[in-house]
Amino acid sequence: MFQVKKGAHLAVLLGCILYGMTGLFLANIHNLPITSIIFYRLFFGLAFIFTYLLAMNRLGELKPGKRRARLLLQGIFVLVNMFFYFLCVKETCFSMAILLEYTAPIYVMLASPFVLKEKIKKESIAALFLAIAGIYLVIRPESGFGTLEFSGSYIIGIASGLFAGILLAVIIMNVRVLKKDHSEFAIAFWGTAISCLLMAPFAAETSISALVPNILPLMAFGIVSVGVGGIFTTIGFANLKSQTGSLLALIEPVAGVFFDLAFLGVALSTGTLAGCFLVLTAAVIVSSGGSQKPSVACADYLETAESY
Repeated sequence: MFQVKKGAHLAVLLGCILYGMTGLFLANIHNLPITSIIFYRLFFGLAFIFTYLLAMNRLGELKPGKRRARLLLQGIFVLVNMFFYFLCVKETCFSMAILLEYTAPIYVMLASPFVLKEKIKKESIAALFLAIAGIYLVIRPESGFGTLEFSGSYIIGIASGLFAGILLAVIIMNVRVLKKDHSEFAIAFWGTAISCLLMAPFAAETSISALVPNILPLMAFGIVSVGVGGIFTTIGFANLKSQTGSLLALIEPVAGVFFDLAFLGVALSTGTLAGCFLVLTAAVIVSSGGSQKPSVACADYLETAESY
Protein backbone atom coordinates (compact mmCIF):
# COMPACT_ATOMS: atom_id res chain seq x y z
CA MET A 1 0.00 0.00 0.00
CA PHE A 2 1.22 3.50 -0.90
CA GLN A 3 2.27 5.36 2.23
CA VAL A 4 3.80 8.82 2.19
CA LYS A 5 4.29 11.24 5.02
CA LYS A 6 2.72 14.05 3.04
CA GLY A 7 0.04 12.02 1.26
CA ALA A 8 -2.79 14.49 1.91
CA HIS A 9 -0.62 17.46 0.91
CA LEU A 10 0.30 15.66 -2.30
CA ALA A 11 -3.36 14.90 -3.03
CA VAL A 12 -4.36 18.59 -2.84
CA LEU A 13 -1.40 19.65 -4.97
CA LEU A 14 -2.10 17.03 -7.64
CA GLY A 15 -5.80 17.85 -7.70
CA CYS A 16 -5.21 21.58 -8.04
CA ILE A 17 -2.60 21.06 -10.75
CA LEU A 18 -5.24 19.12 -12.70
CA TYR A 19 -7.75 21.94 -12.07
CA GLY A 20 -5.11 24.29 -13.49
CA MET A 21 -5.49 22.56 -16.88
CA THR A 22 -8.90 24.22 -17.37
CA GLY A 23 -7.55 26.72 -19.90
CA LEU A 24 -6.17 23.91 -22.07
CA PHE A 25 -9.53 22.15 -22.23
CA LEU A 26 -11.52 25.33 -22.85
CA ALA A 27 -9.19 26.20 -25.75
CA ASN A 28 -10.34 22.99 -27.46
CA ILE A 29 -14.08 23.39 -26.82
CA HIS A 30 -15.90 25.52 -29.37
CA ASN A 31 -19.39 26.99 -29.88
CA LEU A 32 -20.87 25.75 -26.59
CA PRO A 33 -22.52 27.94 -23.93
CA ILE A 34 -20.70 27.94 -20.60
CA THR A 35 -23.70 26.34 -18.84
CA SER A 36 -23.51 23.32 -21.16
CA ILE A 37 -19.75 23.06 -20.64
CA ILE A 38 -20.28 23.03 -16.87
CA PHE A 39 -22.97 20.34 -17.12
CA TYR A 40 -20.97 17.97 -19.34
CA ARG A 41 -17.81 18.58 -17.28
CA LEU A 42 -19.75 17.49 -14.18
CA PHE A 43 -21.47 14.60 -16.00
CA PHE A 44 -18.31 12.98 -17.31
CA GLY A 45 -16.51 13.54 -14.01
CA LEU A 46 -19.38 11.87 -12.17
CA ALA A 47 -19.33 8.95 -14.62
CA PHE A 48 -15.61 8.50 -14.00
CA ILE A 49 -15.98 8.44 -10.20
CA PHE A 50 -18.84 5.90 -10.45
CA THR A 51 -16.88 3.70 -12.88
CA TYR A 52 -13.78 3.81 -10.67
CA LEU A 53 -15.73 2.73 -7.58
CA LEU A 54 -17.54 0.03 -9.57
CA ALA A 55 -14.23 -1.36 -10.86
CA MET A 56 -12.77 -1.31 -7.34
CA ASN A 57 -15.94 -2.96 -5.91
CA ARG A 58 -16.44 0.02 -3.57
CA LEU A 59 -19.90 1.25 -4.50
CA GLY A 60 -20.98 0.55 -0.92
CA GLU A 61 -19.07 3.67 0.13
CA LEU A 62 -21.66 5.82 -1.64
CA LYS A 63 -24.34 5.04 0.93
CA PRO A 64 -25.04 8.39 2.66
CA GLY A 65 -24.35 8.46 6.38
CA LYS A 66 -25.28 11.09 8.91
CA ARG A 67 -25.28 14.79 8.03
CA ARG A 68 -27.08 14.11 4.73
CA ALA A 69 -28.26 17.71 4.66
CA ARG A 70 -24.63 18.84 4.65
CA LEU A 71 -23.93 16.44 1.78
CA LEU A 72 -26.79 18.03 -0.18
CA LEU A 73 -25.52 21.49 0.67
CA GLN A 74 -22.03 20.56 -0.56
CA GLY A 75 -23.35 20.08 -4.09
CA ILE A 76 -25.36 23.30 -3.90
CA PHE A 77 -22.34 25.22 -2.58
CA VAL A 78 -20.17 23.93 -5.44
CA LEU A 79 -22.71 24.98 -8.06
CA VAL A 80 -23.44 28.40 -6.56
CA ASN A 81 -19.70 28.99 -6.25
CA MET A 82 -19.34 28.35 -10.00
CA PHE A 83 -22.20 30.73 -10.77
CA PHE A 84 -20.81 33.67 -8.79
CA TYR A 85 -17.28 33.03 -10.04
CA PHE A 86 -18.40 33.21 -13.68
CA LEU A 87 -20.56 36.25 -12.90
CA CYS A 88 -17.46 37.95 -11.51
CA VAL A 89 -15.52 37.04 -14.68
CA LYS A 90 -18.32 38.53 -16.81
CA GLU A 91 -18.63 41.80 -14.88
CA THR A 92 -14.92 42.42 -14.15
CA CYS A 93 -12.20 40.24 -15.68
CA PHE A 94 -10.69 36.77 -15.33
CA SER A 95 -7.75 38.06 -13.27
CA MET A 96 -9.98 39.83 -10.77
CA ALA A 97 -12.21 36.76 -10.42
CA ILE A 98 -9.25 34.52 -9.63
CA LEU A 99 -7.88 36.98 -7.08
CA LEU A 100 -11.21 37.37 -5.29
CA GLU A 101 -12.08 33.66 -5.26
CA TYR A 102 -8.69 32.83 -3.78
CA THR A 103 -9.28 35.07 -0.81
CA ALA A 104 -10.83 31.84 0.56
CA PRO A 105 -7.80 31.03 2.81
CA ILE A 106 -8.40 34.31 4.64
CA TYR A 107 -11.98 33.31 5.51
CA VAL A 108 -10.89 29.78 6.42
CA MET A 109 -8.21 31.09 8.76
CA LEU A 110 -10.70 33.43 10.43
CA ALA A 111 -13.51 30.87 10.74
CA SER A 112 -11.78 27.53 11.33
CA PRO A 113 -10.85 28.22 14.99
CA PHE A 114 -14.56 28.65 15.74
CA VAL A 115 -16.12 26.16 13.29
CA LEU A 116 -13.53 23.37 13.39
CA LYS A 117 -11.59 24.23 16.56
CA GLU A 118 -8.34 24.51 14.59
CA LYS A 119 -5.48 26.57 15.97
CA ILE A 120 -3.87 29.23 13.81
CA LYS A 121 -0.13 28.66 13.49
CA LYS A 122 2.43 31.37 12.82
CA GLU A 123 3.67 29.62 9.70
CA SER A 124 0.11 29.56 8.32
CA ILE A 125 -0.18 33.33 8.74
CA ALA A 126 3.19 33.88 7.04
CA ALA A 127 2.23 31.52 4.22
CA LEU A 128 -1.10 33.31 3.78
CA PHE A 129 0.55 36.70 3.20
CA LEU A 130 3.10 35.19 0.81
CA ALA A 131 0.42 33.29 -1.12
CA ILE A 132 -2.00 36.22 -1.51
CA ALA A 133 0.86 38.48 -2.66
CA GLY A 134 1.95 35.76 -5.08
CA ILE A 135 -1.54 35.28 -6.50
CA TYR A 136 -1.81 39.03 -7.07
CA LEU A 137 1.46 39.04 -9.03
CA VAL A 138 0.47 35.94 -11.01
CA ILE A 139 -2.88 37.23 -12.29
CA ARG A 140 -2.32 41.02 -12.24
CA PRO A 141 -3.34 42.56 -15.59
CA GLU A 142 -0.51 44.35 -17.38
CA SER A 143 -2.41 47.63 -17.13
CA GLY A 144 -3.26 47.09 -13.46
CA PHE A 145 -6.62 46.66 -11.77
CA GLY A 146 -7.00 50.41 -11.38
CA THR A 147 -7.93 50.81 -15.05
CA LEU A 148 -11.16 48.84 -14.62
CA GLU A 149 -14.25 50.99 -14.92
CA PHE A 150 -15.98 51.67 -11.60
CA SER A 151 -19.68 51.14 -12.28
CA GLY A 152 -22.74 49.37 -10.93
CA SER A 153 -21.98 46.17 -12.83
CA TYR A 154 -18.37 46.31 -11.66
CA ILE A 155 -19.52 46.49 -8.02
CA ILE A 156 -21.79 43.49 -8.66
CA GLY A 157 -18.80 41.64 -10.09
CA ILE A 158 -16.62 42.44 -7.08
CA ALA A 159 -19.35 41.35 -4.67
CA SER A 160 -19.84 38.13 -6.67
CA GLY A 161 -16.11 37.36 -6.56
CA LEU A 162 -15.94 37.92 -2.82
CA PHE A 163 -18.99 35.70 -2.30
CA ALA A 164 -17.40 33.00 -4.47
CA GLY A 165 -14.36 33.15 -2.19
CA ILE A 166 -16.53 32.79 0.90
CA LEU A 167 -18.31 29.81 -0.65
CA LEU A 168 -14.98 28.17 -1.53
CA ALA A 169 -13.97 28.51 2.12
CA VAL A 170 -17.28 26.95 3.20
CA ILE A 171 -16.79 24.05 0.74
CA ILE A 172 -13.31 23.33 2.12
CA MET A 173 -14.45 23.42 5.75
CA ASN A 174 -17.60 21.41 5.00
CA VAL A 175 -15.47 18.57 3.62
CA ARG A 176 -13.75 18.33 7.01
CA VAL A 177 -17.12 17.99 8.75
CA LEU A 178 -18.50 15.48 6.21
CA LYS A 179 -15.38 13.31 6.61
CA LYS A 180 -16.66 12.24 10.04
CA ASP A 181 -19.52 10.26 8.46
CA HIS A 182 -18.59 9.74 4.80
CA SER A 183 -15.65 8.49 2.78
CA GLU A 184 -13.82 10.95 0.55
CA PHE A 185 -15.25 9.17 -2.50
CA ALA A 186 -18.82 9.58 -1.23
CA ILE A 187 -18.23 13.30 -0.65
CA ALA A 188 -16.76 13.77 -4.14
CA PHE A 189 -19.49 11.67 -5.79
CA TRP A 190 -22.55 13.17 -4.12
CA GLY A 191 -21.27 16.74 -4.33
CA THR A 192 -20.73 16.28 -8.06
CA ALA A 193 -24.01 14.38 -8.55
CA ILE A 194 -26.12 17.08 -6.91
CA SER A 195 -24.40 19.83 -8.92
CA CYS A 196 -24.87 17.81 -12.12
CA LEU A 197 -28.57 17.23 -11.39
CA LEU A 198 -29.16 20.93 -10.82
CA MET A 199 -27.39 21.75 -14.10
CA ALA A 200 -29.25 19.08 -16.11
CA PRO A 201 -31.84 21.50 -17.58
CA PHE A 202 -29.02 23.34 -19.35
CA ALA A 203 -27.98 20.21 -21.26
CA ALA A 204 -30.81 20.93 -23.70
CA GLU A 205 -29.15 24.21 -24.70
CA THR A 206 -26.67 22.25 -26.83
CA SER A 207 -27.69 20.62 -30.10
CA ILE A 208 -26.30 17.23 -31.10
CA SER A 209 -24.50 18.82 -34.05
CA ALA A 210 -22.67 21.19 -31.67
CA LEU A 211 -22.00 18.53 -29.04
CA VAL A 212 -20.48 15.80 -31.24
CA PRO A 213 -17.32 17.74 -32.30
CA ASN A 214 -16.70 18.66 -28.66
CA ILE A 215 -17.47 15.32 -27.02
CA LEU A 216 -13.85 14.16 -26.61
CA PRO A 217 -12.56 17.43 -25.08
CA LEU A 218 -15.60 17.49 -22.76
CA MET A 219 -14.97 13.90 -21.67
CA ALA A 220 -11.31 14.64 -21.00
CA PHE A 221 -12.23 17.86 -19.16
CA GLY A 222 -14.68 16.05 -16.88
CA ILE A 223 -12.48 13.03 -16.19
CA VAL A 224 -9.29 14.97 -15.51
CA SER A 225 -10.74 17.98 -13.68
CA VAL A 226 -13.88 16.77 -11.87
CA GLY A 227 -13.07 13.06 -11.75
CA VAL A 228 -9.39 12.64 -10.88
CA GLY A 229 -8.84 16.23 -9.72
CA GLY A 230 -12.01 16.29 -7.65
CA ILE A 231 -11.17 13.04 -5.87
CA PHE A 232 -7.62 14.14 -5.10
CA THR A 233 -8.66 17.52 -3.67
CA THR A 234 -11.47 15.97 -1.62
CA ILE A 235 -9.04 13.41 -0.18
CA GLY A 236 -6.60 16.21 0.67
CA PHE A 237 -9.15 18.60 2.17
CA ALA A 238 -10.64 15.78 4.26
CA ASN A 239 -7.27 14.81 5.77
CA LEU A 240 -5.66 18.20 6.31
CA LYS A 241 -6.49 21.15 8.50
CA SER A 242 -8.74 23.43 6.47
CA GLN A 243 -6.20 26.26 6.76
CA THR A 244 -3.49 24.11 5.19
CA GLY A 245 -5.76 22.75 2.46
CA SER A 246 -7.01 26.18 1.44
CA LEU A 247 -3.46 27.55 1.20
CA LEU A 248 -2.25 24.59 -0.87
CA ALA A 249 -5.19 25.13 -3.24
CA LEU A 250 -3.56 28.40 -4.31
CA ILE A 251 -1.28 26.28 -6.49
CA GLU A 252 -4.12 26.05 -9.04
CA PRO A 253 -3.67 29.46 -10.74
CA VAL A 254 0.09 28.95 -10.70
CA ALA A 255 -0.35 25.60 -12.46
CA GLY A 256 -2.67 27.30 -14.94
CA VAL A 257 0.02 29.86 -15.75
CA PHE A 258 2.60 27.17 -16.48
CA PHE A 259 0.19 25.11 -18.61
CA ASP A 260 -0.62 28.23 -20.62
CA LEU A 261 3.10 28.83 -21.09
CA ALA A 262 3.94 25.25 -22.06
CA PHE A 263 0.99 24.46 -24.33
CA LEU A 264 -0.60 27.74 -25.41
CA GLY A 265 2.54 29.83 -25.80
CA VAL A 266 1.46 32.55 -23.34
CA ALA A 267 4.46 34.67 -22.33
CA LEU A 268 5.36 35.09 -18.64
CA SER A 269 6.43 38.41 -17.16
CA THR A 270 9.00 38.79 -14.39
CA GLY A 271 6.20 39.69 -11.99
CA THR A 272 4.30 36.52 -12.83
CA LEU A 273 7.38 34.39 -12.20
CA ALA A 274 7.95 36.16 -8.88
CA GLY A 275 4.31 35.51 -7.92
CA CYS A 276 4.64 31.81 -8.77
CA PHE A 277 7.75 31.62 -6.58
CA LEU A 278 5.90 33.20 -3.63
CA VAL A 279 2.96 30.79 -3.93
CA LEU A 280 5.28 27.79 -4.17
CA THR A 281 7.20 29.06 -1.13
CA ALA A 282 3.92 29.32 0.79
CA ALA A 283 3.06 25.74 -0.22
CA VAL A 284 6.42 24.52 1.09
CA ILE A 285 5.89 26.35 4.39
CA VAL A 286 2.47 24.84 5.10
CA SER A 287 3.55 21.39 3.87
CA SER A 288 6.49 21.34 6.28
CA GLY A 289 4.21 22.07 9.23
CA GLY A 290 3.13 18.44 9.70
CA SER A 291 0.10 16.57 8.47
CA GLN A 292 -2.34 13.89 9.43
CA LYS A 293 -1.65 10.26 8.52
CA PRO A 294 -3.10 9.59 5.07
CA SER A 295 -6.48 7.88 5.16
CA VAL A 296 -7.06 4.48 3.58
CA ALA A 297 -8.82 6.18 0.65
CA CYS A 298 -5.89 8.54 0.22
CA ALA A 299 -3.38 5.69 0.26
CA ASP A 300 -5.41 3.47 -2.08
CA TYR A 301 -6.16 6.17 -4.63
CA LEU A 302 -2.60 7.50 -4.71
CA GLU A 303 -1.39 3.93 -5.14
CA THR A 304 -3.77 3.42 -8.07
CA ALA A 305 -2.77 6.75 -9.64
CA GLU A 306 0.91 5.79 -9.43
CA SER A 307 0.26 2.60 -11.36
CA TYR A 308 -0.85 4.47 -14.49
